[in-house]
Amino acid sequence: MDFIKKNKFTIIAIGCFLILVLLLVQVKNAFFPDMRTAIYGNRLDGIKDIKITKGELSTLKDTLEKNETVSKVSTIVSGKIVNIMITVGDELGLDQAKELANTSYQEFTKEQQQNYDFQVFIQKNNDAKDFPIIGYKHHKKEGFSWTKDRTVE
Repeated sequence: MDFIKKNKFTIIAIGCFLILVLLLVQVKNAFFPDMRTAIYGNRLDGIKDIKITKGELSTLKDTLEKNETVSKVSTIVSGKIVNIMITVGDELGLDQAKELANTSYQEFTKEQQQNYDFQVFIQKNNDAKDFPIIGYKHHKKEGFSWTKDRTVE
């Protein structure tokens, strides 16, 4: 009992410190939830066996670059979204550019088409009033949705 009376301020300080640490841990857990989980959560569970390989992306790039109006193609797969960036020549029209998206989409297998979303960014070498355009295709939808066509003034 003498020990407690002599060191009561030290014991109170240690007790307050422990309570403060417990409160800080709770605040940290409230603001920063489990950092060990995957960045996409469980949204990628369905595509574990359906991968898009670098070889397939390279084949897509080669196929698109066979078209003489296409000057540059790059692709990025991020989660369940396949981004395809295409740079075309100035002579290509809006409808022909949109057809490039369908051509690139057909390069993927049926299984990949049913599990991945596709975004196609098409721009011209030089600035044009009707470009760039962006097409998006959700894996459950029928066709591409495009950015609103711009009117030439």
